[in-house]
Amino acid sequence: MKKILHTFLLLMLVVQVQGQNVYRFTNYNFLKNLYNPAALGSDASITADLVYGGQWYGIEGAPQTMAANASYDITDDMAIGLTFNTDKVGLYQNNSFSAQYAYRIMFDDRKYLAFGLGLGADQVSWNLAEASTTQANDPVFAGSTTKFIFQGSFGAYYRTERFYAGLSLPQLFNTNFSYSEKGIRIDRWAIYSLIGYYYEVSDRFLFNPSAQIKMMRNAPVQFDAQLRAVFSPVGISAGYRSDNTIIAGLDCILFNRIRVGYMGGYNLGRLSSVKGFSHEVSLGMGLPYYFNKKNQRIINKKGGFSRNFRKRAGRRH
Repeated sequence: MKKILHTFLLLMLVVQVQGQNVYRFTNYNFLKNLYNPAALGSDASITADLVYGGQWYGIEGAPQTMAANASYDITDDMAIGLTFNTDKVGLYQNNSFSAQYAYRIMFDDRKYLAFGLGLGADQVSWNLAEASTTQANDPVFAGSTTKFIFQGSFGAYYRTERFYAGLSLPQLFNTNFSYSEKGIRIDRWAIYSLIGYYYEVSDRFLFNPSAQIKMMRNAPVQFDAQLRAVFSPVGISAGYRSDNTIIAGLDCILFNRIRVGYMGGYNLGRLSSVKGFSHEVSLGMGLPYYFNKKNQRIINKKGGFSRNFRKRAGRRH
């Protein structure tokens, strides 16, 4: 009975992933441009990140997601980036690749608004040959099917010395518009939004509350809410996901250039014995991260960016 339940849950999730292939990471604060191309270069002038997430720990065929991204500031006003991610659930797998560009509008030395565009493709596969069947050499499961889908993304990102917020359409070409006498209507869409704030308690201690919201037409709103406490150079996070999951994690910046982190989650719902634990591990590099080298702080005492912020885009005191 339990094996049947596992299979049923995986099939339901595959259907959801295929129709709504917009992944979610708990480390969203460190992976902003995976969701929003306008957030390129928000952590450092040169970045590279790798993250792996696994759900339903111990269940064969459970969801697994890996992503990598990199960004480079061409000038103070422009940045480019690359992203790659792969999602695998049972026999279903989706590989996505995107090239990104962001342009920043400067308001003053500590504030900017950026717009970004990403273009790429999705490779969607059903690996039927890997299925375990009751009939040997079943021709229905003899091979695999693959298709390529042209894909794009668009976003906006706003940042001040303490506040940041973003809004993006991560699947731009899956957004359908229709026209009628009442005007333009969006029939299918997916929207990601991000908001966060840095509150300084002392020279070596700050709070970073944040939230990520995922909205899709004809689907419940999904959100992550986190509170991150930074005791330079270590950060401790705790939060809640709208699927009734509690999350907690730890991150650390080494040598002002390397960031490592772990986030774990546990589902509190009725299927907790099946869905149970989820894990996420991240490794990042920033050359350098926009932190004070001595105190590893983002914000200085006067409320501005630390003086080693090197870009005119609001990160130089």
